[in-house]
Amino acid sequence: MATLYDLMRWVRDFVGDPRHQPRFMADDFGWHQLCTAMDTIQDTESAVSAYVDHTFPDDTGERYLRTYGILQGLFLQQDALIELINAIRPVKNIRPRDLLTNALIDVRGMRNKSVGHPTKLGRKAPFSTHAIVQHSMRKEGFELMSYPHQSGQIFQGVPVLDLIEKQRAETFRILSEVVEDLRAQEETHRAQFRGIKLMSVFDQTSYAFEKIFEELRRDSALAMGKWAVGHLRTSLDNFEKLLKQRGLELDSYDSIKYRYDEIEHPLNELSTFLHGEESEILSDKSAVVFADALRSHFIDLRHMAGEIDDEYGSEPEPVIQPVQQGGFQVIVQRIGEPEKAGD
Repeated sequence: MATLYDLMRWVRDFVGDPRHQPRFMADDFGWHQLCTAMDTIQDTESAVSAYVDHTFPDDTGERYLRTYGILQGLFLQQDALIELINAIRPVKNIRPRDLLTNALIDVRGMRNKSVGHPTKLGRKAPFSTHAIVQHSMRKEGFELMSYPHQSGQIFQGVPVLDLIEKQRAETFRILSEVVEDLRAQEETHRAQFRGIKLMSVFDQTSYAFEKIFEELRRDSALAMGKWAVGHLRTSLDNFEKLLKQRGLELDSYDSIKYRYDEIEHPLNELSTFLHGEESEILSDKSAVVFADALRSHFIDLRHMAGEIDDEYGSEPEPVIQPVQQGGFQVIVQRIGEPEKAGD
């Protein structure tokens, strides 16, 4: 059964993808803010689950802690959701009024009255003051006494469990839309390069090494060895170019960067040796050792290129469709245009 954690796992995988992560990490504060938002969404969901699943306490102080905690947790989750979306889709600055539906505004409003700014609510007059009716506190909710500045005393019920269900449904729906949008972007990107195989740049490297070993055994003309090391260098350059076309760098993958670092020195020395210039390589037998090590690294690179090709050849992982969440039906609808809610 689909859960909020399934959607957040998809988001985390997207953020941690080698193509996307450098963009997010380029802004140090923004990266930490994004990580905090992802953690907060899941951490507050854990807090909500604890409220729903555990027995409501008998002690008055514990009841206040549960009540304060659950409403503040829901509020924190909404703010984290806003920051998450702003971070992963920075071209679209989503303000609270653009994201918050009437259901989420209801949650924020009840939080503001009950545990946010109960003694004086409002940015400017007329103000209001609010208090939880102590003996009314239950797991299902409580009664709130309000006293607006220009009217009489008002009592209203705050249905905590209903607010939780509304927020879970809306959070799931919004994250589903975000993930679906990201998935569509990823599929468009992969389709653009699906027919361009990274492995193809290494198609003739085996032949090149064959000619290098032939020359070191003096079984071929010197010119073939020079061509071969030049071809190896060209293969590396072309591979890097194709990665950049995809928005990737050599250091996007630690394994690829490691192979390039390991290749650089022996390839330079082998090239120098085959060109008859002074080199660390002192004999043909020593050169064979260098060439054999290089061949192993090129085989590994070709395998890594194939793994990237396989990824681009597949569609991004499907978004789990909203079904049941926490015992209630999740209804998918477009984000509306509700009025702006106070903090």
